[in-house]
Amino acid sequence: MKKEEVLKILEDLLRLDDVLACMVAKKGLEGISPPNMKVKNVELWMLLKQTTDRVFDLIEKFYDHKLDRIYFEMGKYTVIVATISRTVGLIVVIPSLANMGLLDVEIENSKRKILEILNVPAA
Repeated sequence: MKKEEVLKILEDLLRLDDVLACMVAKKGLEGISPPNMKVKNVELWMLLKQTTDRVFDLIEKFYDHKLDRIYFEMGKYTVIVATISRTVGLIVVIPSLANMGLLDVEIENSKRKILEILNVPAA
């Protein structure tokens, strides 16, 4: 049941024009992702998997210091990893020139809903 609730939140987030992909995942990009993501570039996904593996090492290291998000740019994409727990994050891929103000609010709202569903205390 929780998986379906999280999937609904991700699908709502993906409806935003500038959200190209989103998922709740851990190292290796294993997790929950909607089937209709807008990014189909296999090379990007392979690079994203390798990069997020390293990002999750950073999250684990700095989680106790209230690490909330990590942003990194990969060419024309910006990847945002919002921490859910020490080993799980909300990963969102957007165009590098997207309006971050609106997206930050939407990502934070989605993260809070996911934390509530998964019964994870906020950091």
